[in-house]
Amino acid sequence: MENKLVITIVLYQTEFSQTPSYDQIKKSIIENESVYLFIYDNSPEPQANELFQHAQVRYIHDATNPGLAQAYNAGNQYFSQVQGDLLLLLDQDTLLDDRYLATLLTLTLDEAIAAYVPLVFAQARQISPVFSEDYIGRHSELPKAGIYSQQIMSINSGTALPKTILKSIGSFNQDFPLDFLDHWLFWEIYQLNKKICVLDHHLDHELSVLNYETLSSQRYESIIRAESLFYQKYDQNKFYIHRRHLLLRSVKQFFLVKNRNIWRRTFLEYRLLMKGK
Repeated sequence: MENKLVITIVLYQTEFSQTPSYDQIKKSIIENESVYLFIYDNSPEPQANELFQHAQVRYIHDATNPGLAQAYNAGNQYFSQVQGDLLLLLDQDTLLDDRYLATLLTLTLDEAIAAYVPLVFAQARQISPVFSEDYIGRHSELPKAGIYSQQIMSINSGTALPKTILKSIGSFNQDFPLDFLDHWLFWEIYQLNKKICVLDHHLDHELSVLNYETLSSQRYESIIRAESLFYQKYDQNKFYIHRRHLLLRSVKQFFLVKNRNIWRRTFLEYRLLMKGK
């Protein structure tokens, strides 16, 4: 018997039909009664698509753009309504393939495992998952396929969560409406002494925050605030490392990043944390 899989995708100023995984999702919904779809659209205007009328699809539009956490919580409610087995989180920039969906549908779920994650690549290099026992940086070690009890962080997109862990965490933390929600999620999983299963599947993902030249000052503000909050309130053992890292990052940005607001904001954050704010 297949797992009941609920795909939750969050959209922002993007037509669902233009997302990389659209064709694969549409095919799965039409052909498989075990696949459900929850779409949370944060765009200014609602959109229409023939798939939204399908019995296994729920479309929600929210022009207030509350971010990911609220969208995932709404997806979790839908997941409970349809009595799902696995909740698959998906960004609009990730390319799914049928092999990964087939694996999730046929997995034998283990209560000791809190998350099933793929190997995610951007610009031909693995960006997720990473070992996170130490402060995550450019030289962090990358796990291969396998089951791990060590502290691991994986990006939200591509992560499949069984209903047991969703009941344990209760809800996605709205302290992190957009950025660092994934760090919080996997930190929380580690606190529960659960394992992570890294599946032998490669997914491609477009990660805009990799490039400072295309990163807006507004988005960087969101990232750096969430980053500091995470180390101040949750993964506190790494707070002093984070503070030192901000200073080093600001120096590097001063020489390499054209947007001068970026390095200034990083240095300001370092000074605020030094003052205990």
